[in-house]
Amino acid sequence: MPDHGTTQAMVREAAERIRPHVVRTPLVRSATFSSRFSFPVFLKLENLQTTGAFKLRGATNAVLALRDRGVTHVVAASSGSHAMGVSLAARGCGMKATIVMPEGSPELKRRKVRSYGADLIVDGQAYDDAVRVAQVVARETGAVLVHGLEDELVMAGHGTMGLEIVEDLPEVDLVAVPVGGGGALSGLLMALKETHPHVRVWGVESDGAPSMKLSLDRGEPTELTRMETVADAIAVRRPGRRAFAVVRDLADGVTTVPDRLLLENVGRLALGDKLVAEPASAATLSADWPALLDFKPRAAVFIITGGNISRDLLTKALSAVGEDVT
Repeated sequence: MPDHGTTQAMVREAAERIRPHVVRTPLVRSATFSSRFSFPVFLKLENLQTTGAFKLRGATNAVLALRDRGVTHVVAASSGSHAMGVSLAARGCGMKATIVMPEGSPELKRRKVRSYGADLIVDGQAYDDAVRVAQVVARETGAVLVHGLEDELVMAGHGTMGLEIVEDLPEVDLVAVPVGGGGALSGLLMALKETHPHVRVWGVESDGAPSMKLSLDRGEPTELTRMETVADAIAVRRPGRRAFAVVRDLADGVTTVPDRLLLENVGRLALGDKLVAEPASAATLSADWPALLDFKPRAAVFIITGGNISRDLLTKALSAVGEDVT
């Protein structure tokens, strides 16, 4: 397997480090989506993390490691989930956190960041702009930047989802996760491909922000000129350099889906499986798996990456699906 820095050993170390601080989320079988795809579908419920999103894993791993090195102030840029994770982890470690969120980030996620005690800066049109502001803040204050896409400790923390999946469901042969900058997908690949190469690992992103798919097609990290998607959690103009390399070398595929299906499947999750999820979380449930796969999975795991959705957007999703929950 190509050497990308982050290894399964690092993922296992991360699992031990974060164990007391994060939820070991359950896998539940989805009757709704097992019926729709005609193969067994299990959902990994990362919407049950304290922050309501999987990114608490990577953030906690990185912040705990920095605390052990004597760091007292961290900076992060994020549209929401990574921001919440770093804020909560820093508070638990008695560290100062400064968070930069882009102007289009959801107010719901900003409120959570503030509630965790972080100093919040709202600046930049999109995630990539917020990263540049965070880099300036880190230089000026001497804080350490916890990068959501380039930090191998963050990637390793995200990979702990993969370890839990194969422990809880040994027969799994397909794992899929929503893709923004590639942090979750790359972490899963590092966790699984070394010892479970038979497990197909896919990423799914919105066709309104297809930065990973475009980058793979062009052979290098490529910046989108525009984005338009309801899924703020995966709206990233350019994938992380490190994450892109892992995905390029190890992923079984990356595909895109329309926002219309994201909203419909948020509604199906709520009405059919009684689960609250944000639009990004429905990406894997919106792909045409029978057309994409050359095999029929014995057990597929789709990661519900987050549940931070506003009341208005959830209402819109419920309206989009109507009474159709099959």
